[in-house]
Amino acid sequence: MAKFDYNIIVIGGGSAGLVSAYIASSVKAKVALIEKNKMGGDCLNTGCVPSKALIRSAKILSYIRRHREYGIKSASAEFDFTKMMERVQAIIKKIEPHDSVERYTDLGVNCFSGQAKVLSPNEVEINGTILTTKNIIIATGARPTIPSVQGLEKVGFLTSDNLWDIRELPKRLLVVGGGPIGSEFTQCFARLGSHVTQTEISSNILTREDDEISQALCQQFVLEGIDLKTNTTCKAIDTEDEKKVAIFDKGGKDLRIEFDKILIAVGRTANSHGFGLENIGIKFDQCNRIIVDDYLRTTKHKNIYACGDVVGPYQFTHTAAHQAWYCAVNALFSPLKKFKV
Repeated sequence: MAKFDYNIIVIGGGSAGLVSAYIASSVKAKVALIEKNKMGGDCLNTGCVPSKALIRSAKILSYIRRHREYGIKSASAEFDFTKMMERVQAIIKKIEPHDSVERYTDLGVNCFSGQAKVLSPNEVEINGTILTTKNIIIATGARPTIPSVQGLEKVGFLTSDNLWDIRELPKRLLVVGGGPIGSEFTQCFARLGSHVTQTEISSNILTREDDEISQALCQQFVLEGIDLKTNTTCKAIDTEDEKKVAIFDKGGKDLRIEFDKILIAVGRTANSHGFGLENIGIKFDQCNRIIVDDYLRTTKHKNIYACGDVVGPYQFTHTAAHQAWYCAVNALFSPLKKFKV
């Protein structure tokens, strides 16, 4: 029987990767965890944690503005947007130790920082060193999808990744995309006082939800002063007399919208290429997500598993954690015992 350095090598230190490594380490398996950026992945650094922290502040302001609905005669508030964003970073820092290299090292996981490269179904290179493993779990997540729009690169556009760097509240925010991320930020910044225009290529926002839910949210957005434009496709970004203008196609006619900041939220692209998978026969779907079977194994190599946003179909933290359990357990105990996700 071949001897390997590890029972499992996990590539990616986000929600799916951390849960996979935790479960494997809890049964004393030899585990390596490789992360090229920040431990905690999107959820901790650019997704769930910061977005919910900012939404909390915006929600409190909304309550104050609607104080009469709660039987309060008088209420008002002033806020400092810079301090709000600094509070977001403080909350990230508070949670950071739970997802840290130090914690996972204490759990018995060997943590590596750097770009992994899969050389074969049993070999992964990291920082010039080749590690051998019985199983590999791919948990590399996803990134904001950037559409091909003329002029977009020239205006310093925002995404859910770099939004957290701003410290000045935009007066006019244009949100391109009507999915969960775009809709969250649309309502959040409207409640903070930005004039927000949200555009969506489809006939409704949140198209994966029931029609009643989408319609209810549309009505609420209108009540909150949001300028919502559906069936609208972004064609180009232009600057006119130092003004930033987005040009859309709406019903065959040009629609021009001025903005100070533009947030691109048209979806997320799986981080599935560029680290060797395509060289060993791993298959991908039309959205670049890794194709897996009912046990979360890749179709080509049954010892390579994948979970989280790189697989989908639902790119949520709880989905990633759910899939991670199956990946870890199936990798450790298959073929003696395996579970369908």
